Amino acid sequence: MSKRCIFCGEVLEDDDVFCNECGKRQDQTAGEAEVISGIQPNAIVEYHDSTMVHAAAKAKKGGNKKALILAMAAVLVLVVAFAAFLGGASRSSEDAEADTTMTPLKENNELTDQAISQASMNVLIGYIDQSEEALSKVYDKMEALQDEEYYEGKFGEYAVLWEQLCSDLSALQDQANAVNIPDITLKNAKDEYFSMVSESQKSFFEIWTFMADYFELGDRALFFRPQREDYTSMAEYRNALNAWYQECKEGYTAITSCPPCLESQWKRYGETLDLNDSICKKLNYSEQYNDPLRLQSALNMSARFDMVDEIQYGEFLDALEGEMEHSVYQRDIATALAKEIHAYGDLEETERSEYEFEYIRTGRILLNYDAIDTIYPSLYNSYDAFLVVKTGCVSGTRTILVEAEIPGFTQNYKETFTLDSAYKAIYIKPPALTGDLNLSTAKDAQIKVTISDKDGSLIEAKTFPVTIKSKYDFEWYSDEYGLATKDNILCFLTPEASAISNLKRQAIDEITSMTNGEMESFVGYQHTAWNNHFVGTYLQAAGIMRALYESGVRYNMDPFSISGSNQHILFPEDVLKQKSGLCIETSLVVASALQSAGMHVFLVFPPGHTQVAVEVWNGRGNDKSGTGQYFLIETTGLSADWNNPSVFVDNANALLDNKALNTSSITYYNSKGWQNYLTEDTYIIDCDDLGVLGMTPFAN
Repeated sequence: MSKRCIFCGEVLEDDDVFCNECGKRQDQTAGEAEVISGIQPNAIVEYHDSTMVHAAAKAKKGGNKKALILAMAAVLVLVVAFAAFLGGASRSSEDAEADTTMTPLKENNELTDQAISQASMNVLIGYIDQSEEALSKVYDKMEALQDEEYYEGKFGEYAVLWEQLCSDLSALQDQANAVNIPDITLKNAKDEYFSMVSESQKSFFEIWTFMADYFELGDRALFFRPQREDYTSMAEYRNALNAWYQECKEGYTAITSCPPCLESQWKRYGETLDLNDSICKKLNYSEQYNDPLRLQSALNMSARFDMVDEIQYGEFLDALEGEMEHSVYQRDIATALAKEIHAYGDLEETERSEYEFEYIRTGRILLNYDAIDTIYPSLYNSYDAFLVVKTGCVSGTRTILVEAEIPGFTQNYKETFTLDSAYKAIYIKPPALTGDLNLSTAKDAQIKVTISDKDGSLIEAKTFPVTIKSKYDFEWYSDEYGLATKDNILCFLTPEASAISNLKRQAIDEITSMTNGEMESFVGYQHTAWNNHFVGTYLQAAGIMRALYESGVRYNMDPFSISGSNQHILFPEDVLKQKSGLCIETSLVVASALQSAGMHVFLVFPPGHTQVAVEVWNGRGNDKSGTGQYFLIETTGLSADWNNPSVFVDNANALLDNKALNTSSITYYNSKGWQNYLTEDTYIIDCDDLGVLGMTPFAN
């Protein structure tokens, strides 16, 4: 006996789930209306808090594939859980295997207008059910992929799944649009449903495609960055690192699939990747000049890259999780709307005329926030953001105005964004106020943010507590909203400060006095004293030390360490004003003065201490490509004995005669001497990296 539709009596195949004539599902009973539950209509809905990304962001790359699996599984389980919740209550195991062939509406001229309208509605509902089935199947396949071990093509398979899903949804949408629906209320609900599922899954497909491209590059090269300990010589390491960088940079440039929600992070990642070019150049010069300082600086920058790379890797997973949550929420609403359309189909004509769909959410936006809780003003220029607004439309588009400020600390940030159905993270760092902000002590403040429509109508206003540290506070390490490492001490260099210019003028007087007028300038590498590059460099360093001493600055013997979490550090102009400074503070003064003259300066951090090294002029104008020869300046030697002008003059003459220097605050080490001086725990910072790392002092 043939199987027939329980609604219209059309003959069906045994495995048909939907009637080709009326479009109704065969696992319902006539007149049955599905109950809508689980989602409450709101104009603005916040995401649920999630800690998944923190585990994901800490996952190791390269050989630690197990950690990667666990991290991604933590993110993906959210999607699968939602899929089970959405599909489990209304779909049987038979439905999961149902044929989703897209069947067009049949013409039947013998039907009445009312029958045609009902048949059209039934076929439309059939297309919606097929869409739900297609969604369910893809999420089931994702769950199956989760159970498999990690392999290179996994993210590519996700992208392929979603590409096919988007194609299926687009075809179903076209067929649904071809159905004649005279009921405007139902037509609007149909348009909303297909727009929501199609656009949300398209955005999901785009980020899966990007992640597939990113991990393909990662498994091919990016996650296997050469490490120094794996090579017998520094030259081998440099060559391997350079080859790796060139391959990764080419691969990075070739990736054009970055979705809008990751554009800023992907751009920053390219800039971070370019650090390896600077590292390779440092390694090359260190080998060329047998230069231990450049070598250590290169290795330290290499370690910094690994830290930044790990943080940015976590940002990609953040965006993936954000798009997942956004897409799953949209699917949740779409499923509720599908059930509501089913229920609408079972209403009487009189009931339909007064019905308003609850789950049409065109232009409704989702909002969630991440806010920093502590800001170090001295590191202002190292932060990526103080506030991240995570948003996107449930469906459709909406133009919003975002305003944010920290009263008493920043100006008002104000920018307009047009949101669509894709997830978007807005990184906000308002410009600092100008003038005297009185940041000598820490204070409590608030980050204020308002989200408005373009006509000014308020959507939402929020405040978040934040502690503004004093401008002298320094964080030696943090990875919140940017990276703080020892290198960020470069933010305290102020070569352009007026106080440094005044110190240099005093230094010229000291140099003139020590040389009986033979040298009357402080011009860095543009001057040759007695045609001897060592003497010219030495006398300028000596002039700065003499100027510091004569201006009354003395060494503060309070303890200092770069291993602690926080340090109170004066800026160079404050040291000159207060006439006292820790070793780190007086070193920053000397380094700022020498750097202002275009000289190549390093900060040297033996355990519990700070010193300055300045490179000897190479004799080629203002060219700092190097000599690998350095003077070490002990800035704590601000005493009459260590800063006696006669000692500096004697040492300058000794340099002219190629003799050893006498004891003073400025000493010379050759390459072997530096190798013996630098311990394993000594940290080296190249002050020229201020430009490479994009660091500048906080200026308000």
